[in-house]
Amino acid sequence: MSEERQLQKMTESAGLFLESGETIRAAAWGPSSEFAIVVGVGSGRIAAVTQRHLYVFESPLWGRMSRASGVVAKHPIGSVPIRLRGWVLHVGDERMVVHLHHRARARRIAALAADMSRPDSLPSSTRRVG
Repeated sequence: MSEERQLQKMTESAGLFLESGETIRAAAWGPSSEFAIVVGVGSGRIAAVTQRHLYVFESPLWGRMSRASGVVAKHPIGSVPIRLRGWVLHVGDERMVVHLHHRARARRIAALAADMSRPDSLPSSTRRVG
């Protein structure tokens, strides 16, 4: 499935939690902590950027991790510190472990969430993301 189609499906499944007119521009998912990986308990997390907000959604740890089941945090773009350190994405006080193949996506989320007012921060339909 293409990334564009995947983001469209995520927007549809998270529609209950998004504001009217918002679409997910970039997203990455993984467990809420390293402990969740080792023990197999806990929940999953999705970090997602829309045109106006940075969301951290709760998701199932196993199975359909890309489906949001609730909102953990919601921040206006540029209003919260975000950083990727190793395999951990920090969004304000929240953190999540990013899957190996989602590190590039996590870097893109951090860039978009920092300031979407820059012209180069908007996703290009011709540029491959993640």
